[in-house]
Amino acid sequence: MKALQPGDHVALIAPARAVSKDEMSAFRQWCADKALILQEGKNLYGKNHQFSGTAEERAQDLREAWTNPEIKAIFCARGGYGSVQLLDHLQNLDWTANPKWLVGFSDITTLHLHLNNLGIPSIHGPMAIHWGIQHEFTEENIAQLERLLFNLSVEINTSNSLISDELKFNGELIGGNLSLVYASLGTPEQPNTDGKVLFLEDLDEYLYHIDRMLVALKRAGVLKNPSALLIGGMTDMKDNAIPFGKSAKEIILEHADNHQYPVIFDFPAGHTQKNACFMTGAYCTFEDGILKQQL
Repeated sequence: MKALQPGDHVALIAPARAVSKDEMSAFRQWCADKALILQEGKNLYGKNHQFSGTAEERAQDLREAWTNPEIKAIFCARGGYGSVQLLDHLQNLDWTANPKWLVGFSDITTLHLHLNNLGIPSIHGPMAIHWGIQHEFTEENIAQLERLLFNLSVEINTSNSLISDELKFNGELIGGNLSLVYASLGTPEQPNTDGKVLFLEDLDEYLYHIDRMLVALKRAGVLKNPSALLIGGMTDMKDNAIPFGKSAKEIILEHADNHQYPVIFDFPAGHTQKNACFMTGAYCTFEDGILKQQL
């Protein structure tokens, strides 16, 4: 996997929910500013109910971008739901023949898990739609992604995070959205977390759903032997009229209990305004509150 350079071709596809051309305008301008030659998927602006096209059409956009030797990186337009529908339409695709960077998070976790299990690193980073959503950290998030793409270097400061143990740790960094990691159980995308750094985040879930997913991950062995557990934004958690009785942090600590690895809460990534970029399926180190990656 190589760093991007000015003049490289990149692709923009919508593996899940539909987007409009206006919503992609800020991302198109960024590509022009960085001298990247943008190729848009045929179904990028398609519409099939909430999706940008049928599963077959969305899979074809991914297939064409992945097999095109000119394309050096693929950016995902937005998440929502739908990426998991593509995999059965791509069973005969040789992912290892022409690897490239895939950029996205949330629903794109399914694709990250698939690639990482094949030994192909990918990038947890903003969707193209986020270039046009302005807030305090928009420019910082994009600048960090630029450093990653053009220098293959990552440094994430966790000074504002809650760290259960100050141990140093290292290992391959994997994971993503908790709901999608949970959905991978029993499938070829289920991650092997032994000795690896597991990242989890989620959005708009009931606390009892969080508990159910973590119970399943624990019973499947996913929480047994990671070298560390990174918990990103657990954003907009919901509760029932009769409270569940525990916060998301308390639920996570309960299911990680008795395991000899550090847990970092409030890692600055996920469905939060500050959404740090990093490589999944790539080695990382953690020391003195700084997570680092370098290819």
